[in-house]
Amino acid sequence: MLQSKLIKITTFFFLFALSLNLFSSEQITKENLFEYLNEKQFLNTKFIQITSKNLKERVARGSLMATRTGKFKIEYLDPIREVISADKSFLYKLDLELDQMDVVPREDYFNNTPVSIFIEQLDGMKNLYSVDSCIKDEETIMCSIKPNDDESFVSMLFLEFLKNDLISLRYQDSFGQTVKLIFEDLSWKPFSESELLISIPEGIDVVYH
Repeated sequence: MLQSKLIKITTFFFLFALSLNLFSSEQITKENLFEYLNEKQFLNTKFIQITSKNLKERVARGSLMATRTGKFKIEYLDPIREVISADKSFLYKLDLELDQMDVVPREDYFNNTPVSIFIEQLDGMKNLYSVDSCIKDEETIMCSIKPNDDESFVSMLFLEFLKNDLISLRYQDSFGQTVKLIFEDLSWKPFSESELLISIPEGIDVVYH
């Protein structure tokens, strides 16, 4: 009896793991992009951010952690020293140069920003965005995504994949800027949400809005 139960349990987990791996061999398309992203419940990556406008560029380095529970943390390391975090109720912005942390009610602040691609569940993504196209070019796939809200902060968003691995995100905003994030050491593995909390150094002024 015990052996029979063990066989059933082992078979269940094998089939469960197999179902999770089915997508890894399936090419990303316009029709399945959001489903592919929704399978990734956690994101942990370093990035290089390049902001361009009027032939001028600014480069910054940082890290991004996000979960589809709606929480995330962005930490800029160089040349900006800033940490932005959000839970279900508030946005926290720690400026280490100003020695100040601002706390703002979250409301719908992130609905029209690119981070929503990594923190919204499937229905939320579909409510906010529509996939315009996914075009394969040799080994890369470029997917263009358009916000459903005409007044969105982002006019168009592009996700670039290399063999189904996300390698960059680029968007054009309402200020005429083009922002590109090049991802490094990207991982979809789960992590503790305690890692999304901001550690506040001594001497920091906390301002509630």
